[in-house]
Amino acid sequence: MQQVAKFTSWLFLPLMAPVYALLTVMFVESWEENFMQPNSLFILTEDQKYAILYLFIAFSFLAPAITILFLQIRGAITSVLMDNRKERVMPSILVNLFGIALIVMLHKMVPEQLPGFHFLLGLAYGSLATVFICTVLTVKWKVSLHAAGMGILSGFLYAYYSHMEIFPILLVAASFVLSGFVMSMRMLIKAHDLKQSIVGYFIGFIATTSAVYFFFV
Repeated sequence: MQQVAKFTSWLFLPLMAPVYALLTVMFVESWEENFMQPNSLFILTEDQKYAILYLFIAFSFLAPAITILFLQIRGAITSVLMDNRKERVMPSILVNLFGIALIVMLHKMVPEQLPGFHFLLGLAYGSLATVFICTVLTVKWKVSLHAAGMGILSGFLYAYYSHMEIFPILLVAASFVLSGFVMSMRMLIKAHDLKQSIVGYFIGFIATTSAVYFFFV
């Protein structure tokens, strides 16, 4: 079971949460009541989908991951999973900067008329807010970043599909179950306790859903 927990920790790295969220809504069928579907990310062309995915992968995952790996190589942190709270502050600050860069690139490169543009902004701003809050808490307390990542994922799916008329409701339910599983695996290997996991999850969930609803209005 320990091996399953470690594999789960790597598979659901917090940095990948926005990418998993986009992959889900872009490639799993969903429709609005309005036949024009002005807010559905599912109806984007393949080129549009991959361009947006590459943007999120670059700034949400690759750039932070390379930076964190560099810090490990230089001895600034002992593990890329950053289980040591004191080692999280500097990487978290850098992740915040990459999050800001992603938002700037979205505003510059993605037209506002693109279907679902406000959902992209909600995901980007919600993720940044989550990382910022976790960074502030990390100075004094160890919050679960994996739980926060799952909060981003399930929070975005919940907020996004709540604006769709036809959508896979079981997928939304599965995201909550998966979140519980990931948090349980992190507690199994004693990376976090229940309080750290719950707080981390609700930070990600509330920040992301709030951002999506803010930009949708």
